[in-house]
Amino acid sequence: MHTGIGSGAGAIFLPETETTIEELNDTLRKSVKRQKLFNLVIVAEGNLNGDANELAKQIKQLNPFFDVKVTIIGHLQRGGSPTAMDRVLASRMGHSAVKALLRGEGGVALGIINDKITFTPFVDAVSKNKMLNKDLVRMAEILAL
Repeated sequence: MHTGIGSGAGAIFLPETETTIEELNDTLRKSVKRQKLFNLVIVAEGNLNGDANELAKQIKQLNPFFDVKVTIIGHLQRGGSPTAMDRVLASRMGHSAVKALLRGEGGVALGIINDKITFTPFVDAVSKNKMLNKDLVRMAEILAL
């Protein structure tokens, strides 16, 4: 969601939303009518409509005149030079992880909730879906216009 908003995406496909290919196609066609210069579509892993290549193939079939390109950015979007805050965060988490290992704790994911270091069992960390902020979804839709 944040990558889509930060990049000015025209559409964002997330596992938590039910956007269809038809809705994406309508959005892209409206953008063409408004003479928008480009349309960036962000596709998150786990999207129910398929991966970026599959979506691009379907859009190209519906719109042969579109110049469709796919870039899989993977961890690239998380890159860049670390800030002082990034370094403090990494230090806090590393320090807490070592202390937990010395106490014999394992099988947990380390994170921060409300500025406090937390440990969540792996099974909970990978199986529970995080609630999507509907206000951010609506804001992204408005900004994409």
